[in-house]
Amino acid sequence: MTSKAPDIQMLENLKDLLLKTEQNQIQSIEKRLDDPMVRAIEISDALPDAISLSIRQGDKLPRVIQPVIDDSIKVSVQNNPKAIADAIFPALGPAIRKAITSTIMGMIQSLNQVLNHSFSFNGLKWRFEALKTGKSFAEVVLLNTLVFQVEQIVLIHKKTGLVLEHVVTKDAIIQDPDLVSGMLSAIQDFVNDSFTTSTDEDLETLRIGSDRTVWIEKGEHAILATVLRGTPPLELRVQYQELIEHIHLKSGAALEQFDGDSSPFAIFRESLKDGLKSKVKIEQKKISPLLWVFLLFILFTSSYFGFTLYQKHKIWKGYLSRISSEKGLIVLSAKKENKTYHISGLLDPLANNPETLLTDVEKSNLNLKFALTPYHSLDPKFIIQRAKNRLKPPSTITLSFTAGTIHAIGKANQKWIKKFKDQSIMLPGIDSYNIKKIQNPNQTHLESILKDLRNIRIYFKNNRSSLVPDQEDVLLDVLEKIKKIQILQSDTSSPVQIVIFGHTDSSGSERLNLKLSRDRAENIFNYLLVNGINPTFITISGIGTQLPLTKEETLDDKKFNRAISFKTFYYHTTTGGSQ
Repeated sequence: MTSKAPDIQMLENLKDLLLKTEQNQIQSIEKRLDDPMVRAIEISDALPDAISLSIRQGDKLPRVIQPVIDDSIKVSVQNNPKAIADAIFPALGPAIRKAITSTIMGMIQSLNQVLNHSFSFNGLKWRFEALKTGKSFAEVVLLNTLVFQVEQIVLIHKKTGLVLEHVVTKDAIIQDPDLVSGMLSAIQDFVNDSFTTSTDEDLETLRIGSDRTVWIEKGEHAILATVLRGTPPLELRVQYQELIEHIHLKSGAALEQFDGDSSPFAIFRESLKDGLKSKVKIEQKKISPLLWVFLLFILFTSSYFGFTLYQKHKIWKGYLSRISSEKGLIVLSAKKENKTYHISGLLDPLANNPETLLTDVEKSNLNLKFALTPYHSLDPKFIIQRAKNRLKPPSTITLSFTAGTIHAIGKANQKWIKKFKDQSIMLPGIDSYNIKKIQNPNQTHLESILKDLRNIRIYFKNNRSSLVPDQEDVLLDVLEKIKKIQILQSDTSSPVQIVIFGHTDSSGSERLNLKLSRDRAENIFNYLLVNGINPTFITISGIGTQLPLTKEETLDDKKFNRAISFKTFYYHTTTGGSQ
């Protein structure tokens, strides 16, 4: 243990020699990072330089700080609005008064000009011009009377009175700009000494002679003096106010630190030259009488041809409007090329041809050329007409069309009904048909015969399958009716099925009655078969006493049950039902 202690001590001494400085620096850095006050002091020292460097490098800092400033102002206004109002009142009040004063002076100037010219010859002429152009009379007066020229513009340093820049028109008599500057300073001092004025109320306008004016626009560090002749518009003064604001915005720091060197302000020479505005009144030259005659001739000729063209154009528009409303005609394009009017579109074969719609006046004035492509119009008028042309309905049938369905109403035979069903849906615009209101005379006749047959009874002898006397005429009537049914069911395409029921009275056993009733039905069936009736639509049934034709209360009642009855079934082709 004693041998190791010196070694450890030596190692510690070696570490101090090698790492003592670095350990002290690390401890110092840790202390600086852990102490918020130390960091705040360091940041406060570097912050001004950092902000200055950020401003020179771009506008990132203002964009970042702007939301914070906006929120701070909002909070300040909400907490203490009076403090904000007190701070901006000294600057806001004079600015408002100055703006109101300028506006009122401009209104007075415009009003004076309007009153001076209201009852003169020019005033009457300008009133007519105002009515024609839709402008106000005051605006027209200003446009015709504002004749002016800006002779020179002088930019003067406000504090020293030295001229920073000077521009002048080529036609003006050049005055020494330093004399102008000295004169303005002297006059301003005279005004301040002679009249009780505040520091914000400065000289704005000087009137020299009858037509020369000096406008004075003052900024924080510079003055813009404009020498002009005539009556300039008020808008021009606004431009000079914006110009002095622009100069301060661009070179505010240079103006504040001005040391007598005006070279930095040469950059504003072109802006000042742009302010050298002028308006010259052009004198009208008298026109010779011959020129008046020539002008009248040109005017008359132009009016004649113009009126002729207008009439043709009116006729063309009227014709185009009329044919555009025609059913079955769609005008796709209508234009004039050279002296020919071209019309292209679609025309239903059943519609009126637009060439036949021309009046005599239109024929003499319009050279028309048509390019019309046939098509089928879906107007109900043309759909019904196409159906009539194709189906050729009898005079007893009326056709109508609604919502894609064509309806047939009236009387027609089965042949035409079949044609209507097969061909109507092949026509353009027709999706379905309705034949429920068609009456087929043969169908009605068939239904009448079937009804009569169902009411016929053929009577037989007691316990016999032979007819009682005087039933031969009834049997012949049944034969004739069934022959007609056989023909009509083919004509109407209405399949018919006839059932011959054999009946007996209640005497005797049921087994014998069933056989007897069937024999009676077979006798009638065989009679019909022998006389040419097709057996395919006739069946027989012996039902004995199961369905008596009448209630047996007397002996006479029994003879009514010893009979044959008929039951009919058929499919109605018009209504689609069966009976």
